[in-house]
Amino acid sequence: MTNPSGEQILDGKIVLIATGSSPYRPPTIPFDDDCVCDSDTILQIGKIPASLAVVGAGVIGCEYASIFAALGVEVHLVDARSTLLPHMDREIVRILLGEMQTRLGVTLHLACEVQTIEKCDGKASLTLRNGTCIVVDNVLYAAGRGGNVGDLNLEAIGVKMGNRGLVLVNENYQTSVPNIYAAGDVIGFPALASTSMEQARVAMVHAFDLKYKTKVAGLLPYGIYTIPELSTIGMTEEECREKSLPYEVGRAHYRNNARGQIIGDTKGMIKLIFDPDSLKILGVHIVGENASELLHIGMMAMQLGGTINAFIDSVFNFPTLSDAYKYAAYDGLGNLARKRAATAVQETI
Repeated sequence: MTNPSGEQILDGKIVLIATGSSPYRPPTIPFDDDCVCDSDTILQIGKIPASLAVVGAGVIGCEYASIFAALGVEVHLVDARSTLLPHMDREIVRILLGEMQTRLGVTLHLACEVQTIEKCDGKASLTLRNGTCIVVDNVLYAAGRGGNVGDLNLEAIGVKMGNRGLVLVNENYQTSVPNIYAAGDVIGFPALASTSMEQARVAMVHAFDLKYKTKVAGLLPYGIYTIPELSTIGMTEEECREKSLPYEVGRAHYRNNARGQIIGDTKGMIKLIFDPDSLKILGVHIVGENASELLHIGMMAMQLGGTINAFIDSVFNFPTLSDAYKYAAYDGLGNLARKRAATAVQETI
């Protein structure tokens, strides 16, 4: 209903907060949404700039840097961290780094904190902590996001909140007020459209006791739409080492695949992480054309508790990039056999 002041009042027993998120805009950054933009307002600029500085080498920053560089823009990618995409497999990220620099011409400024951003004569000047000064037509500041809850006054009704406007929820996506649920970017990590839809489904199934979908899948795929594309699921080599878990690796390069040669993708790769004893798949990491589509083959094998033999025993269409899964599995078995043979030799000495 609408009250006398013209405000619309919504009423319901169950409320789902799915208001999403917005780019974080620190007060020290001189946003004008023309010269200095965030990841939303950069889409509204009137022309493609000759030069652009992207501050923040996370997923959004890397994607935009790739897009603008592919359009012929001189791109500077700046981040205070010493590496980009720290949650991704390092070998995959190194391939992305190489392609961004050599193929797209992106200039990287890693481990370089931005000290000041100033506007002058229609351009922007960035001074980095190491003394470097970068002058560009536009700045894209892409360093984090916050929940869209500013006008909801949730704390007034007892909904507990986290940092940057994130709503705190339990495993059923209930807030601290039992009949109020929240899902998607507004609750934070992983803030993926695919996962957000599943969270909302789980929330409403719980709210109405539908006994249908009671949890989000434990394995979540990530697609990063840089150039080249990245996609990942499961454990990385680095995670296995940190947890002292035994693992083996199998790789298949697009350059050795007929479809990869046809499309001219010489840097693409499918990488499998698996348990050396059970051969169970622990992780799949892909860089290259159609990475986010190809990942689902490995994801389904993992979700069903499969081993790398699932790929060896399968027949794939030819020529396809999917066929690389089989050769990544063969490579993994070969690596495992060589290590076991080397260990056996050492034990006899």
